[in-house]
Amino acid sequence: MISYADSGVVRPGLPKGKDDYVRTVLLTELLADCLPRLPWYLRELQSALEAGSTDLEKVCLALKVNPAICENFARIGCMAEPAEPIRMPLDHLVVLLGKQRVWTVAVAAFLLTEIDNNWSSVAKREVASIALARANAAVVRAKADEDVALDQVYAGGVLSVIGLLPLVEASGVTDHAPEWIEVAAEAIDKQREVFGTDFLELDRWVRMIWRLPMEMSYAVAEPVSVQPYVPEHASKPLGSDQGIRNLVLVSRGSV
Repeated sequence: MISYADSGVVRPGLPKGKDDYVRTVLLTELLADCLPRLPWYLRELQSALEAGSTDLEKVCLALKVNPAICENFARIGCMAEPAEPIRMPLDHLVVLLGKQRVWTVAVAAFLLTEIDNNWSSVAKREVASIALARANAAVVRAKADEDVALDQVYAGGVLSVIGLLPLVEASGVTDHAPEWIEVAAEAIDKQREVFGTDFLELDRWVRMIWRLPMEMSYAVAEPVSVQPYVPEHASKPLGSDQGIRNLVLVSRGSV
């Protein structure tokens, strides 16, 4: 273990090398060990949504397993009808949104539940605070465009911080929020210094693994003034040519 002042503990072997193959392996290992696992009921939801003929009952049952996720899903999903701010029945909401939007909102609901709860660490709550601020700011900016789906705008704002989660987990920080837990250029430079990667690069990987849209309009409340960490250092996400079905992440010690 290597300790960094105010940054937590970082394991040797995090991707600081320039070799594409080695970097790919190390990034995959980082995500396998430090990316939150989608729970079984979201995997069931994903399976139901990807079926040729979608079973609406199965979709709704999967969403209802975790009440907190279901509540977040309904709150975000109902933004699809801003003219009538009412609580729609879950099955009506699923039909209104369609498959891809349902999945995006469900993952955003899961992420909020994962990082913004009574037992979340200080570091995760800081990530949640950034996510909510970016989501709310994105909605404000998008309201002028009548053709934009506000549920996707809000979900995109929440999901814009997913690249921070593996870094928080890898650092082991729980009792404070290090200076690199941010999305500004200075924080990104610190992430690269400490981890050899940044949340922008990891964001691309996580979107592929979780099968999220790679680009979402209005997703970022404030444009990041630095380029993703990709030129000569970063590798192409493993499985990007054949599709994410070929990428399987298994934690150490798992069977």
